[in-house]
Amino acid sequence: MRQVARKGMCLIPLIFLSIGLAGYAQSLADAARANRKQKGDTTTKVLTGDDLVAASAPEIIQLTPGSSAAGQGTLVAPGRGKHSYRVIQLDASRFANGGTIHIAITVGDGESEASFDLYPEGLRLPSEGFPNSLTSAPNIHSSAGAKLNYHFAHGTVFQFAAEGSWNAKAGATNTYSFVVDVDSPSTH
Repeated sequence: MRQVARKGMCLIPLIFLSIGLAGYAQSLADAARANRKQKGDTTTKVLTGDDLVAASAPEIIQLTPGSSAAGQGTLVAPGRGKHSYRVIQLDASRFANGGTIHIAITVGDGESEASFDLYPEGLRLPSEGFPNSLTSAPNIHSSAGAKLNYHFAHGTVFQFAAEGSWNAKAGATNTYSFVVDVDSPSTH
């Protein structure tokens, strides 16, 4: 019985010590917050998956009947067999009866050749391997141009994907610009 009492008596100080340490740790955190506030430091925002999705959300170009739109960007060579797309969404949803999208591309004079693919909306783009796009213009030389044309049956959104060529050294860059328009039954 005495041994049980001694053990019980030893546990009581440990319990109070644990409670005290927890309170001390909490007060240290409070003190650190107060110190940052006093110095004028702002708290750092913790990024979530939603923030990363918003940060990487592609640019959207709204296409309208009877007009063209232009865009530009920088592309990076991903390395042989890999993909590192810069994506611009081309919103052709106003063309209810479909049409033919025309994209005239001009590649800058940078180190990398360029490759372009047109994908449907919502399709997860590949990170490696041969692309299975709606239409493409691969390995366009620096200071050269290319055209993509694709006929579609109803209003939709396309993913216009640009990247450096597999022929270029991984990390090599270049620039590009493009003009896009849509021929539709209502614009003929």
